[in-house]
Amino acid sequence: FEGTQEALLGPNVASIFQDLALEPRCRDPLFLSFNVFAPSSSNGGSLVAEVSWLDSKRRAIASGLRLFIPENRINTTSRITYFAVTGRPPAGTAGARLQFSKGSGTATDLIKLDQVILAPIRTTNLVQNPGFELGLARWTATAFTPDFSVPYAGAAQLHATNDGSLFQDIPLKNLPAKSPLLLSFAVSGGQTSLSVQLLWLNEAGDPIGTPGISLIVPGETLVAQGNNYLTYLALTEPAPAGAAAARILLFDTIAKQTDIFVDQVIVAGARSPNLVRNPSFENGLSNWTAVNAASVLSDSAYEGSAVARVGAEGGLLFQEVPLPSPTGHCFLLNFGFRSSSIGVDLPGTTLAEVHWLDGAGREIGLGLSLVVPNTSLRAQWLVYTGITAPTPPGVAAARIQFTRSTGSPEVVVELDKVVLGRLI
Repeated sequence: FEGTQEALLGPNVASIFQDLALEPRCRDPLFLSFNVFAPSSSNGGSLVAEVSWLDSKRRAIASGLRLFIPENRINTTSRITYFAVTGRPPAGTAGARLQFSKGSGTATDLIKLDQVILAPIRTTNLVQNPGFELGLARWTATAFTPDFSVPYAGAAQLHATNDGSLFQDIPLKNLPAKSPLLLSFAVSGGQTSLSVQLLWLNEAGDPIGTPGISLIVPGETLVAQGNNYLTYLALTEPAPAGAAAARILLFDTIAKQTDIFVDQVIVAGARSPNLVRNPSFENGLSNWTAVNAASVLSDSAYEGSAVARVGAEGGLLFQEVPLPSPTGHCFLLNFGFRSSSIGVDLPGTTLAEVHWLDGAGREIGLGLSLVVPNTSLRAQWLVYTGITAPTPPGVAAARIQFTRSTGSPEVVVELDKVVLGRLI
């Protein structure tokens, strides 16, 4: 999925873990992300991802997260990137143990695990009943109903077969004024578009200002994922003055006799909005510098109606963004990636990097380098996420750059919805 190596869990039961030291007095929750895939069509078994809090002698003292992925969700149809947020570590916490445990499936039951991230985030998940394990409790819904077939995580998800809406209001009283938020959700379905907004509400519950987030997942995008889940991550603009709550609002538009599933909604405090300008290429290549790349309209964009397309001969795309007072901070990079390769056709290798720049625009360090390998990806969207190294002294800006090597003739690579921002 990324780089040249991945962990192969199985056959049968398997587990892998890593113990991590936390800074003294660290009471921040942790943001978890990872990618999974099954290399064969057989049942790969279930998977549990968990974070345990450890004391100074590496003894478990509390559970921070236990994410259960049911059998048959991890399959050969598409790779799924998972996002989750732990609770706050209790007093006496000196470290964290991140562990993945695989249950037994059928013969040749294997699960591939890659691109594992665990990093501090400003708050816990502020959404109540985020995975719908309590049905529609704490949510207001029209047409959406609980479903228990094969959810993204846990034992429940929401399902709709008609045009519907779903929302929850989240108080902001425990966050400083003008705080940005992180939003994430998982969706699957047929020819059904999903609109997602985060609205700011005043004390009276009335919307104020412009939406913090407004995005559209096209129905054709979900069809291409083969009925498997696709995940999204976004950073809002800072809350406007007078904002007392945030409303997460989802509504679907079903074009044909089909359905849609939603699961695992996350809203958490962040430290910055998305610093990328024109992140979804809806305004062409405005704010980007490109070679052999273009913004094109697409009815199966990762989000919205446009993507950045890099031709088969190879090319590049970059943007430089100012970083106010960045020294010592880490940044999150997230984007959607797709190639048109099928079978023996290959897309070439794509490098996604963040470089640190000084006040004169000169490179002074590398913050992050992700390698999207030269493999056939069956024209589906993949969700890549990375956390940079801490910024060194003297950094004034970051360059986000994508470079693609030559691939098979007529195989294009597409990028969409680029996010760069601070979690803490």
